[in-house]
Amino acid sequence: RAEVELLKRKLVTAEASLASATAAVNYIAPARVPLAAAQPAARAADPYTMGGLHLAGGFRSSLPPAQFMKWGGPITGGHALLWHPWAGKNGHPTPGFRATSYPPRPICFTPFPGNPNDTNHTPGVLPLSWVNLCEFMCNDLSKCLGAEFSGFDHSSASRSPAFDLALTTRVLSVSDLVQDKGNPKFFGVDTDSASGTMVAEFDCPADAWFFAASPRDDLMPYSILMEIALQTCGILTSWNKAPLTIALNHGYDLLFRNLDATATLLESVDLRGKTIINTSKCTGYAMLGQMSVQKFSTVLTVDGKPFYQVDSSFGWFLPAVFEKQVGLDGGQKRDCWHVTADHPLHNFTLPADEAQLFATASLGVHSLMRRSDQVRFMDGVGLSLTGGTHGRGYGHGFKKVDVCDWFFSCHFWCDPVMPGSLGLEAMHETLELWCVHAGLAAGIHCPTFSHDLGKTVWKYRGQLTPKNDCMDVEVHVSSVQRADGSVTVVADAFLYVDSLRVYQVSGLRLRIASVIQ
Repeated sequence: RAEVELLKRKLVTAEASLASATAAVNYIAPARVPLAAAQPAARAADPYTMGGLHLAGGFRSSLPPAQFMKWGGPITGGHALLWHPWAGKNGHPTPGFRATSYPPRPICFTPFPGNPNDTNHTPGVLPLSWVNLCEFMCNDLSKCLGAEFSGFDHSSASRSPAFDLALTTRVLSVSDLVQDKGNPKFFGVDTDSASGTMVAEFDCPADAWFFAASPRDDLMPYSILMEIALQTCGILTSWNKAPLTIALNHGYDLLFRNLDATATLLESVDLRGKTIINTSKCTGYAMLGQMSVQKFSTVLTVDGKPFYQVDSSFGWFLPAVFEKQVGLDGGQKRDCWHVTADHPLHNFTLPADEAQLFATASLGVHSLMRRSDQVRFMDGVGLSLTGGTHGRGYGHGFKKVDVCDWFFSCHFWCDPVMPGSLGLEAMHETLELWCVHAGLAAGIHCPTFSHDLGKTVWKYRGQLTPKNDCMDVEVHVSSVQRADGSVTVVADAFLYVDSLRVYQVSGLRLRIASVIQ
């Protein structure tokens, strides 16, 4: 296929840069609190362990079988997810696995033991277990949702995020679903796709890879908060049969994409070792020709207390819609702000210059630096203390797209696309480096980053796939506030794919305070 050939050509380019990528993996950060262990050296004979694949840090199962560890292979079903730590153990079944042109990854999450809701594995019957959700992420949808979804089994339709990003452990219940069994009166199906409230859970381990990657052990990256909140929407949309309303007339190769959201962080909570409850309610559904738009309202709670809420909209699309994406500016490509404004920047190549950037800030002991390249997305940044649309500071980050990037194997298994959440994470990374460059942590004992409480709004009008060449991020600082020994920074941000502006974010928020409080 043309896409596979393109991926193979990009892989040749990626392999040519493996030596420098290996150096990045072996980069050792300066002393800070807590000090991260360096990642092990990559083995030159095994390209799967090299480059941007990031297999160190946090709990991970054994590697998948060697036969799947390649790019560009055929799509074949009938395999087993043998490397799942629970597969075939203690009476548990072994989920299935469908190979694609991307190598699978180790399993990063297993249920907390002893939950009675993890024993029912019948497709389409609640509760949905870890087995059902493994089927959803990398095998046959019908083995999660029931026989009515068998048309999607061999399709390239978006699955639930997989492996490192599989952040739903089980689905407990669905209520308020409007149905008229056997009567296809709702756009050709018997269920109103504007209805339903789903309750799901994520068992968040203390040794998760994303905690090990963050500046300190109890900080969950903002992108992971987003994913935990939004993934239940991706299950509820299928449970209330929204994709079937399009598939019946246009086929089963469909794409599911987040379009907009307003998120509010209500509390900063230590989520290590906690079961996070996601309650997502469908609040609207509309058919718009060959696409549909669905709205959701989500609340995350832990120990009975809400800490994050999101109002979001998603769309179901035919793949042809994204063959010529138009972005935020009607298809017009444009240079980033600093180029248009001819504004000078202090430039840093990453990771080579990261230690220099931190050293010049004269921070002393700190917990400000990310501890794994798995959550570093920029190949370089350019920073200004005076630029940007608000005149209060500006950061630019860039990345060359690599077919080997770890997230293409996770999101989605049959539909590789960079998660929008990781685009926001790249913005956070750029803003963090700007804060260091601006000296905002000066005078704070053992400073660290955390998420500031409040509202963040995002809009997506395009995507980044392995076919693309480059990604640019620009961050425009809108305010810097100092109070009570801490600093709060708020910014607006954009993301470009091959010079097309596709993401817009307002209310990107960071807080700098002492790690010892």
